[in-house]
Amino acid sequence: MTNYLTNAQYRAQKSALTRAVNTGDAEKILNAVRKTVNTWNDGHYAWPDSWMDWQRALDDSRPWNAPRIDIQDYSFGA
Repeated sequence: MTNYLTNAQYRAQKSALTRAVNTGDAEKILNAVRKTVNTWNDGHYAWPDSWMDWQRALDDSRPWNAPRIDIQDYSFGA
């Protein structure tokens, strides 16, 4: 069974990502992305249409020559 995020859940996740991005701290961005993706996967939630915002934030936080972490390939470890 697929669950769907409530608007409040989505807004909280998006706000957490925005706050992390605004700090410019790659570790905070990684943690925000990890927490959100784990919530989506562990709760069997359908990923929102804007899931790419989390991927883009993670990509932008890493050096250009670092290997890409694709959030669709796996669930981040805790």
